[in-house]
Amino acid sequence: MGIDKRKEEILKKVVEEYISTGQPVGSERIVDRLSFPLSSATARSEMLELEKMGYLFQPYTSAGRVPTSKGYRFSIESILKDNKQKNLKQIRLPAPEKLNDLRVTLDEVANLISSYTKEISLVFSPSGEDVRIRYVHLFTINPGSVYLVLITNTQTSEAVSMGDVNLSEDVLRRIENLVNEKLSNIPIKTAIEIMKRENYFEGEVKEGKEVLHFLDSYLKKELEQGEKREIYIKGISNLLSTRISIAEQKIKSLLYMLEEKKTISNIVEKITEKERLGFSIGEENVLPELSDYSLIAVKYTVKEMEGHLALLGPTRMDYLKGIFVLDKIADKLEDIVGKIIG
Repeated sequence: MGIDKRKEEILKKVVEEYISTGQPVGSERIVDRLSFPLSSATARSEMLELEKMGYLFQPYTSAGRVPTSKGYRFSIESILKDNKQKNLKQIRLPAPEKLNDLRVTLDEVANLISSYTKEISLVFSPSGEDVRIRYVHLFTINPGSVYLVLITNTQTSEAVSMGDVNLSEDVLRRIENLVNEKLSNIPIKTAIEIMKRENYFEGEVKEGKEVLHFLDSYLKKELEQGEKREIYIKGISNLLSTRISIAEQKIKSLLYMLEEKKTISNIVEKITEKERLGFSIGEENVLPELSDYSLIAVKYTVKEMEGHLALLGPTRMDYLKGIFVLDKIADKLEDIVGKIIG
């Protein structure tokens, strides 16, 4: 049995009111909110039909109605089909010229999303397989200590000590020049393969091979880290919001899942498998830790690498606001990350 236009409008108003107030919505309130005339008796009858169809439920006798996961989904998808935009103030990201490190940028974006939505934000980095070396810098501070700084298209590393290595400044410059001549502007994975194939440039380096061995090990660690997608999570304090009342054990389970990261990453990838935008509402989530929550996710793409922006909040979160914020920030982020990666 389909849902007619009148029931659709009533359902939308119930969803809107419940998101706003957190209280079961009665027929009198719906009558006041509709743009067309309707009696309270007719509104009650329509809401009863919507309950029988699985879009609403009555939490207790004589109470108003509350949306089900099915009701939320129908209402949201219906509004999205109408291409109605949420009326929000302009979303501003930091100026691109101030952002030159991918990790710092994604961390700031996670904070920004959480501050706009008042929900838990999750920002997933793009795949790290195309991280390219821009420059390798070698330097010494005291005799017997050599440091390495790796500059890629996504970040500049901290200075890393190689331990007890005693080489002259002249030797370091020759090794640095050789490395940058051979490895600059190529993916880390390819650089590792080149170093292995050319046996650490044995024919061109007479001393200081321990530096090249250290660089090889460091690049392998960076590659391994890059293949593990970073997730930046902000706004966990919003769990304590008065909008929701959730058992302490469920909150602990959710926090553990967020800390473990792989599970939530798999869920986000699953709900955006076929579309740029996806969401999973309340009981639609297969994990019991998420049965009281909803998840919205949007994909962003940079140079054929995919990342995700997501929101985790209570089932009565403001879905349209969340979708609007994620969509707009994803568009801006694609341009910014593209410039950082180069």
